[in-house]
This record gives sequence, structure tokens and C-alpha cells, in this order.
Amino acid sequence: MVLERLPLGRYLYVVGSNARAADLVGIPVRKYTVCAFATSGLIVGCAGVLLAAQQQLGNPSVGLDYLLPAFVGALLGATAIRPGRPNPLGTLVAVAVLAVGLTGIAQLGAEFWTVPLFHGGTLLLAVGLAGYSARRRLRTGAATTSDAVAVTPEDGSP
Repeated sequence: MVLERLPLGRYLYVVGSNARAADLVGIPVRKYTVCAFATSGLIVGCAGVLLAAQQQLGNPSVGLDYLLPAFVGALLGATAIRPGRPNPLGTLVAVAVLAVGLTGIAQLGAEFWTVPLFHGGTLLLAVGLAGYSARRRLRTGAATTSDAVAVTPEDGSP
């Protein structure tokens, strides 16, 4: 919601998409980059402490099981509602799709290897949808510009 509704989010979008242009506009790129990484590190640190407290052990390899679902959720969330742009509603849809899929796998009593297979297949689907939507946007954008060039005056002269 911060990225969607506050000026801070717009600044972070600009810095992330083109740091040189953000610098030319007057946005302090280094400040926002350092703050974004520091905030991300703080959130990840808190999540690690909560995970270690929940499992009551400090094993550094525990988090690897959460890496693939996080990638799948992020990519599927970026392609679900508004392709190419991460948004809260898309992330909510992605998490719901993953939860329903994993619950279905568990109810079927499938083997242990089907969960990573489901995550990988969903990841491939998300990447494929992102590529398809990007090509579609490019095609429709190119079609509208070519239509604008092909318009002739009303008297029929070129």
C-alpha cells in the first residue's frame, strides 16, 4: 500500500525504473536506495527472528524452503491483476492460488516432490504470463501508434 498510495512509493518506483532520470528530476537516489535496502533487511531480520522463535532452533538452512514460494508469490502477484507492476491485490490473488493449490495437493495425498513441482510449474506459468502480457502490450501499443500515423486528412490527400 505504501508503494501505491504514498509519494515515497512513487519515488521508489522512479528510482527502481531509471535511477539517472530520478537523479535528474531531483530525487535523492542514494538516500532512497539505502533506505529501501535497510528497510528490506530489517523486515527480513524480524522474519528470521520470528521463524527461529517458532521452530526453537537457529538453523541457517531453514529459510531455503521458503525461497521458491516467495519467488512464485512475487512473480504471480506481479502478473495477476496489473501485468508488470507489483500490487497488493495481485499478491493476494497469488497467495490464494498457491494456498488452494497446496491444499489440493495435500488432500490428494501426493508425494513430497509434488510441492516443489507445483511451485516450479506455477513459476513457469507466471513467467509465461508476464512475457505474453508484455508482448500483447507492445503489440497494442504499436498498433495504436501505426493507426495514428496512417490517418489521412478528410479530403483524401496524403
